[in-house]
Formats: sequence, C-alpha cells, structure tokens
Amino acid sequence: MAYNTFKGTVIEGNKMGRKLGYPTANLSTTETTPPRGVYLAKIKLQNQTFYGLLNIGIRPTFELTQLCIEVHIFDFKDTIYNQSLHITPLFFIREEIKFNSIHALQQQMKKDEETAKNYLKNIREPKD
Repeated sequence: MAYNTFKGTVIEGNKMGRKLGYPTANLSTTETTPPRGVYLAKIKLQNQTFYGLLNIGIRPTFELTQLCIEVHIFDFKDTIYNQSLHITPLFFIREEIKFNSIHALQQQMKKDEETAKNYLKNIREPKD
C-alpha cells in the first residue's frame, strides 16, 4: 500500500521515547496521516533524507488518550525543535498495542527497529 507524504513541525514532547532509549521527534500537523500504527518512514529534514520508525497513536501502554505522531530517526542525535519534517510512511510494521510492562514495550521497539532496518536492507540491495 502506498501512503501519502505529510508535513509536520517538531514540537516539545514529554520525552518518554528518550527515557525508553528511542528519542522521538513529536510532530504537529494538520495534514492527513495514515491510520494508527507503527511504520518504517522516510524523513526529509531540509535537504537531508533519513529513515526511522513512525508511531501514530495514543500510546496505550502509558494510558494516554491524545493522538500523538512521533518519529524515531535512526542514528540521529540533533535537536530539531520547530523544524519542518516531511514524512513518507514506507511500510506498515504493526498496529499500536498496549504492553504489560515498559520492558515489553522496549523489547518490541527493538524488534520494530530490526524489522524496519531489514526491510531497508532488502530494498536497497540489488536483486539477482
């Protein structure tokens, strides 16, 4: 399935992703986004392209109810508050679910990252 690119501005979040070892850029957007879930995404920041995990949902493990759009950019450490990102979801990884513990969530996030990086590796390598 093809997903549309959407634009969002990086806003201050509650730093939950950072505490879990997966810092995220929280996004504010008025544009249409894909349904809730976890995705591999291509991220454009100014003239650079990155890849990462996109989460669209309410973060049920933390019993929150407000929709949040956040992206963890692989191998990225810069501070980018108030900057615009263009996000293109490339691949749906899984639906958002409530985990029984923070540890279980962290384990799943690691699996999600492995799934995303394997997908990227497969689409980048030439086929025989």
